[in-house]
Amino acid sequence: MKQSDWPARGDVRCGDLTVVRELPFVEFIELLEFSHLRFDPPAQGAASALVGTQEWRRRIEGDCAQPESVYVCTTLDALHDAVLAPEDAELKIDMPCQSRVRLRTLFQQRDRAASTPCVRVDLQALIRRVLVPASAPAHLFELVRHVVMTRLWVEVARV
Repeated sequence: MKQSDWPARGDVRCGDLTVVRELPFVEFIELLEFSHLRFDPPAQGAASALVGTQEWRRRIEGDCAQPESVYVCTTLDALHDAVLAPEDAELKIDMPCQSRVRLRTLFQQRDRAASTPCVRVDLQALIRRVLVPASAPAHLFELVRHVVMTRLWVEVARV
């Protein structure tokens, strides 16, 4: 899917919509260190071509964030550009409802099994902003801010 394939909604192109994903701190550090974005493994009985899925939200919902979590903020266009699907896989992004975006990676050959449900990403293209829950300890916020600023130089804020 090319960027121009995103449909427009009102004055905002869908590709310009901001989406967020809550990551546990350890998974966030793995993302920064190894440039791998983990997928939720396919459910039992799912199509064998499915590598995995990932849900992104249009907004942070309530106070349900774990204090040790970090929110990665991006746009649909950035998400599409940043995910580096394997050569023999296809990336699909859809919006099953107004509040969610679903990212799926499928192998083009149905008999191929995924060893690890993750894909490589271009961190500079993916991460636009990082948010840390207000309930997180101050030292966690400072650690996240330091690590993000040394690697990406993007805004880190409390939410």
